[in-house]
Amino acid sequence: MKITTVFILTTAISLHLLYAQEVKDYDKTQAVAKSYLELPHIEVVPIRDSDANRSYELYIKLPAAYSENKDARYPVIYYTDAMWHLEMLSGTTEYLMENAILVGISWQKDINEAVKQEAGAHASRYRDYSIGKSSNPEHQAKYQFGQAQNHLSFIRKEVISYVEKQYRTDVSKRSYFGYSLGGVFGVYILLAAPDTFKNYILGSPSLQGDIPILSALDSIAATKHRQINSNVFISYGEMETDLGQHAEEFIKLLKNRGHKRLSLHHEVIAGSHQTAFPLTVVRGITWLTKRNNLAVVESPYLGQKPPGTTPEPFAPGLVTTDQWEYGGVFSPEQNEFYFIREVKGKKEQEFVVFQYAQKRWQDSVLSARVGQAYIAPDGKTMHLGRRYKERTADGGWSALKKLGSPFEEIQIMRLTASLKGTYVFDEIGMPDGDGVIRYSKLINGKREAPRAFGKAINTGRMNAHPFIAPDESYMLWDGERDSGYGDSDIYISFRQQDGSWGEAINLGDQINTTAWEAAATVTPDGKYLFFNRNIGSDDYENVDIYWVDAQIIETLRPKP
Repeated sequence: MKITTVFILTTAISLHLLYAQEVKDYDKTQAVAKSYLELPHIEVVPIRDSDANRSYELYIKLPAAYSENKDARYPVIYYTDAMWHLEMLSGTTEYLMENAILVGISWQKDINEAVKQEAGAHASRYRDYSIGKSSNPEHQAKYQFGQAQNHLSFIRKEVISYVEKQYRTDVSKRSYFGYSLGGVFGVYILLAAPDTFKNYILGSPSLQGDIPILSALDSIAATKHRQINSNVFISYGEMETDLGQHAEEFIKLLKNRGHKRLSLHHEVIAGSHQTAFPLTVVRGITWLTKRNNLAVVESPYLGQKPPGTTPEPFAPGLVTTDQWEYGGVFSPEQNEFYFIREVKGKKEQEFVVFQYAQKRWQDSVLSARVGQAYIAPDGKTMHLGRRYKERTADGGWSALKKLGSPFEEIQIMRLTASLKGTYVFDEIGMPDGDGVIRYSKLINGKREAPRAFGKAINTGRMNAHPFIAPDESYMLWDGERDSGYGDSDIYISFRQQDGSWGEAINLGDQINTTAWEAAATVTPDGKYLFFNRNIGSDDYENVDIYWVDAQIIETLRPKP
């Protein structure tokens, strides 16, 4: 963002704050009426750290439309140093991310009065946000540095629990904002309990002396095979030489461990520790809007950078998480993306769509799982196994309908269709467990009886999840064969000049591994191959959606 743009925005935010409610008070010692500006829509909630017996306050700001939209759930931004950051975050989100709940966490309210008089009302931050103890015994005794672990426990057990019980929150879109020592606290959370928040904005974290502690935390996480599945924004001012060096060490630490689901964004911002703050807020919240699918994006693929010839998880943090996501497909116009995901914390699955409108992608839950979706090339029919829906006049979908006989008697996981109307589908639950891939042509407007493909395709075990190219020039499916890499692999067969289907070709070790790979499709524009892979277990509890350049298909296509 250009400096001029940020200047305009920060000026607008300042003007916005002047519209706050005016409250009159009377100072008897001066006999003068005083006026104070109070931010509107801020609810102050007393809250107690029951373990440490300390009092705090939460400053909660709800979106303007919160009371009107009774069914909507909102992302939440939690932030520390609330009294310092409240106004800037309130104004910035008002312009950039208005549909978010803000939760500011105060400093300890009942802190020792002598310490408060000496260090100020913010004295508890030295204890609550710091990771290591002070080497100065006097300072350590007075301020009790290094209790980030205890404060994190309070936030997880008391603060987040309260907010999620009292307000309609989207638990998958929790975010944390921390600056300076608050940034250090965010770094600690990221390594110690990364699932606390999905998104982290860490501005100018003062990590001097903390890198060894963080390295130890990371080593512990590595031994437990704990991966970070979060989106992280880290910044510091270009004049913060020493602080910037330590921040870079931490960034290197994160990259060295190769977190596959970590999305890391790093910026060096003009200014010093003080002057970099407002730019950090604006740029951090701008970045966060993208992570919450509220931002203007130019890419048709949910704003994601397209992959090369090595498969990558699709849309980390948005689609791909550390849970279960399956069967991603785009509509022919590529303005909708459908997939199935597991409901966080439950053994339930839901059918989800990302839709692109007004230059923004936004996700919503259509229903509980109803089957693996495939949208016909003409965009008018959504196939869901032996069920289907039709596109309605308003752009939505009809109620579920049945394909009827003979498909009603077949157990179908996935059915895809070509431009000619040919159905290609699997039949599961066969007595021998092998599975069969079948097809049904549309001839003169009539649907022919299903037929099984030949041995080129129906060989081996667990043949399933076929995809027929719109022009019927090739077909993808998955199955287990003695020549494969272990579990289910993805295969391709090309149609020959005489109309027959060529021998199955394994997509190779770039796509297939000893893990389970399945359910391949190609985007309607023909550019990218999507498929599923099971990560880290044999019980299919962590299935992820991957994508890769579809050029691999052309490299395997037989030359004339």
